[in-house]
Amino acid sequence: MQPLTPGDPPHIGPHRLLARLGAGGMGEVYLARTPDGHLCALKVVKEDLAFDTQFRARFGREVRAARLVRGPFTPAVVDADPDAPAPWMATEYVPGPTLKEAVLAGGPFPEPSLRVLAVGLARALGTVHAAGIVHRDLKPANVLLSPRGPQVIDFGIARAVEGTVLTRTGQTLGTPAYTSPEQITGDEVSPRSDVFSMAGTVVFAASGEPPFGAGHPSAVLHRVLSEAPRLDRVPEGLLRDLVAVCLAKDPKARPDADRVLEELSALPLPSAEHGWLPSPVTQQIDLREGESRRAEAAERTTAPMDGEAAARAPVTGRGRGDAPPPRAPRSDGAETGTRRPRWRRGTVLVAAAASALVIAAGATLARTGFPLPGQEPTATADPGPPASPDPSGEPADGTPEVELSGFMYDLVFSDDGETLYVYGGSTLSAWDWREGVPLDTWEPTPTSADITSGGHVASAADGYVEVWEGSSDNRVAVVGRDNGDRGFYDYPALTDDGSRMAVLASEDGTYDGDRLIQIWDVASDTAEVDIPVEGIAFDLDFTADESLLVGTVVDHGWDEYLGVFVWDAATGRELYRISGGSGYSFALSPDDSAMAVVDGENRARIVDTATGATVRELAPVGEEHDLIHDLAFSPDGERLLAGAYGLPSSRSSVWSTATGELLRERELLLYDPIGVHPDGEHVATAVSETGGISVLILDSEFTVVSELS
Repeated sequence: MQPLTPGDPPHIGPHRLLARLGAGGMGEVYLARTPDGHLCALKVVKEDLAFDTQFRARFGREVRAARLVRGPFTPAVVDADPDAPAPWMATEYVPGPTLKEAVLAGGPFPEPSLRVLAVGLARALGTVHAAGIVHRDLKPANVLLSPRGPQVIDFGIARAVEGTVLTRTGQTLGTPAYTSPEQITGDEVSPRSDVFSMAGTVVFAASGEPPFGAGHPSAVLHRVLSEAPRLDRVPEGLLRDLVAVCLAKDPKARPDADRVLEELSALPLPSAEHGWLPSPVTQQIDLREGESRRAEAAERTTAPMDGEAAARAPVTGRGRGDAPPPRAPRSDGAETGTRRPRWRRGTVLVAAAASALVIAAGATLARTGFPLPGQEPTATADPGPPASPDPSGEPADGTPEVELSGFMYDLVFSDDGETLYVYGGSTLSAWDWREGVPLDTWEPTPTSADITSGGHVASAADGYVEVWEGSSDNRVAVVGRDNGDRGFYDYPALTDDGSRMAVLASEDGTYDGDRLIQIWDVASDTAEVDIPVEGIAFDLDFTADESLLVGTVVDHGWDEYLGVFVWDAATGRELYRISGGSGYSFALSPDDSAMAVVDGENRARIVDTATGATVRELAPVGEEHDLIHDLAFSPDGERLLAGAYGLPSSRSSVWSTATGELLRERELLLYDPIGVHPDGEHVATAVSETGGISVLILDSEFTVVSELS
């Protein structure tokens, strides 16, 4: 990732550019922020292609087709403009290395990783082919690696470039070693051409070399047409047999992607405890995430907070800001205390996800097998075209249309336990969690918000805060709209009954102004207390008796956590702070007598809420434990639950608050955010496993009993 140059535009379409990701034959690729606050990879076409009318037409067709591709292993196309002076396309940003970069830097993948890679590539191709697209250029450089699995990019781009100046001048988009024989000879290209390239990509991951070796392109192309692939470093058994048949010279002898996926169901997948990626790749992902955070931080400090920018301002938790915490060196060379991008929040263990995908494939395809070398082909029933969606886009039963995608910020059960409020980058909605049915939705989705268990909702807009009670059609107050001198608000927090609200404000009403916390009486629209803060306060929360206000504070540059602060809610006087590297997350106990805090060393403790004195140190979770980023007490206060970020290797924890001992650890489906049901027997958490978000409801044994998706 490189900084923008003076010649780069600040925006392309509605998207603000943050950094350069790279360049290729087609043009430049930028890291950009979408108007709704998400990161995307934006590819803008170079000038000589922009003047090619045939390219424009093909590019437009391929973009329209690519928008239909939705799956767990294909980053979604989020926006495009084929008719712009310089045509462009934006896709979901995946902050990971390419397979080519990862293997060249860290060496070939072990067999368990190869199995998941093969499953992901087969599923990605199945999704692409179902949309009527042939990739034509699948290779290690077009596979990004993420904890949720391999991500296939640039599908359809090769077709758009055919016949343009790039191909007329002898350049090729694909690497010869991964090109199918029919592409070389000019015969018909079909989905099975992609299967050939997929197998070659797996060979590279297993050996560090293409299946037909390296060298001058003409020599490599000759070997593709006439020689056998080099498979000696692909693990023996079914995986090698699958790769061999997929590399058959005759496309009719190859299976399609769905059949490959079906056969892969016989292979064991990695232990969920260890994830699927080798450790060096995970470290590369962490480095890229750090680069993207720094690019975002630079934008926050330089970009004006106009209406569009305000809509892009990141939030997390109960309207919390997604700030990078202090960075502390770790003995293994990675960095701790760094907040991972929210697309990785709640990422389901990819081995489990891959297993589910394989099972799903087996349910829809008759498992008749396909011919391995020396076998005769067996007929397979045609599964038929995919079902067409309702053109109206409305659910048949009249329930609200709710999209769960992007990042999840907060999950709150109602006091009676019947409703679950879900707040994320794409939705603020209320659900019947037992039936998995949405009941209500707030539109547009707030930039930052707070939800109480009593059904009060506060959402910050540019210059005021709206408050609802019970439902989205019952707005009861608009707070601060006439307070023009401080008319910038973020990270609201309501008392349980919705009568008072704390919110971060600006001294001069601008994004860059000095900050303060204001406490408002909602009914009278009156600011009663001003609390100056040294930086930016977020994750605000009142104690149940409304006597104290608690919040996390970072410096103005979002570079350093200043700690957890506790103020007198009546006077605004600071009572104490828990600092010295502490303050990543906190949770108030049900009776407000205690507060749990996790610090920059991933150590959790319980303190006295009134004084801040440590009551009990909690058992350490170990250096290998993922960053704890959400804490929640059980309703009886006897247990403390910790939600991690949801990496494939994630370990979440449950402690006894009475003794501090760990009650549960390892393989818990507890990710940030988590919500605890008032019955103490159910917990809500969010995972990303199908390209969107699923909210899982777990019972006391952490078994999934319901799902919202």
